[in-house]
Amino acid sequence: MKIVIALCLVGVVLARPQYNGEEKSAETLEMTNELREDQSYDFSFSTSNNINREESGISYPGAEPEEGNYVQSGSYEFTHPDGTVSFITFVSDENGFQPEGDNLPKFSGRVDIQDA
Repeated sequence: MKIVIALCLVGVVLARPQYNGEEKSAETLEMTNELREDQSYDFSFSTSNNINREESGISYPGAEPEEGNYVQSGSYEFTHPDGTVSFITFVSDENGFQPEGDNLPKFSGRVDIQDA
């Protein structure tokens, strides 16, 4: 379950746009993080280079220790070098990572790996 959270965070980091040297001096303006006893959580942050991120999640334990799952939902927003803004919302659950946004292609079906 922790791997899913880590992979989501890595995906966000890798998906962020690469800018000029000014990005290296970006600062975190606000950050919140709450982990509750039931292992549910909320976190958010915003940076000086207009990156905003929010996420909530909850653990659903299974009958066996490794059978449970985590359900996460959230959003992130960033500004491209040309000034356009991308806003992505997502749900990550037993069906995988499911992002949605105006700048993402729409998927309306299932792809058989053999067809790909």
